[in-house]
Amino acid sequence: MKLNSEINRKVQDTFDSIDSIKEVEVSPFFKEKVMHQIRNASHDIQDATWTWFTPKVQLATLVCVVVLNIIALNSLKESTYNDNVSSFAESYGLHTSTESSILN
Repeated sequence: MKLNSEINRKVQDTFDSIDSIKEVEVSPFFKEKVMHQIRNASHDIQDATWTWFTPKVQLATLVCVVVLNIIALNSLKESTYNDNVSSFAESYGLHTSTESSILN
């Protein structure tokens, strides 16, 4: 029974501590201030995300892409079908040599 009375005392102490809790006083505009700060912070982050991609960088990127495409197109035109086939055959070991060997 000693254990039961200790539990009852602890339960009663817990209920007594609930009575001592007071209501928290908050500024009437607390929510508006917090929401304003959150909006400003997200707006600043969103603005800072694309600031590095200025029109100068966009133009330089476009010029690089166009130059690379022109170089690729010119190299594609210069290569012939036979060169491509022989390169493919050599890379996959399909190339047959016309040299004679002792084992043949």
